[in-house]
Amino acid sequence: MGLEFCRQYLADGWDVHACCRNPESAADLIGAGAQGIGAGAEGVGALHLHRMDIGDEAQIANVAGELNGTPLDLLINNAGIADGYGHGVYEGKDDLDLRNYDFDFWEEMMRINTVAPIKVISAFLDNIRAGEQKKIASLSSGLGSITNLAWAGKYGYCSSKAGLNMACKGVSEWLKEEGIAVIAISPGWTRTEMGGPDAINSVEDSVAGMRKVLNGLTMAETGRFWNFDGAELPW
Repeated sequence: MGLEFCRQYLADGWDVHACCRNPESAADLIGAGAQGIGAGAEGVGALHLHRMDIGDEAQIANVAGELNGTPLDLLINNAGIADGYGHGVYEGKDDLDLRNYDFDFWEEMMRINTVAPIKVISAFLDNIRAGEQKKIASLSSGLGSITNLAWAGKYGYCSSKAGLNMACKGVSEWLKEEGIAVIAISPGWTRTEMGGPDAINSVEDSVAGMRKVLNGLTMAETGRFWNFDGAELPW
């Protein structure tokens, strides 16, 4: 998902600061920005690659130091983890018995999916304040909607995304007076390593839809939970 965001924004002429855990092995990401590395080619944005694991506060701080004083128009929190990569409640393969759940991994999902994105927002908030568009989006999930959830399973993942939604809502209220829009957005069930091969959306369509939502984002939409197709999701 993050790779496709980079591809599409670079193709539209944006300068992209992409963060990943292992930049030296990110061949597809490097290839996406090959035409625009450095000053940027005509019509193609420049890719700036940074090493950052969102679970490592020191790495977040290092990138924040590298970008000190750099205006950012848009911050996208994309990284996350899930139990049962490639299958899930949609495919009916979860063990629903809570007694068999991996509670240690539940705690890890809360750390990475709920707390870490807010740390990232905190680290780069001054960059967003200096930007023109002033937008922050965190990728949530339809499974984070308490209203819509009507099945058991994926207890940790669902609660981690519901927690992220709540945090985004709180941050949006804090930053509203500064004209900074903060939303949670669901990419839908998408064919990624996490979503699995049977998901209904392509990565290209999901990201294009989310970009449309972000492009039209105003302060009227801040603090709300959006789907990639532009529909508002219930908490």
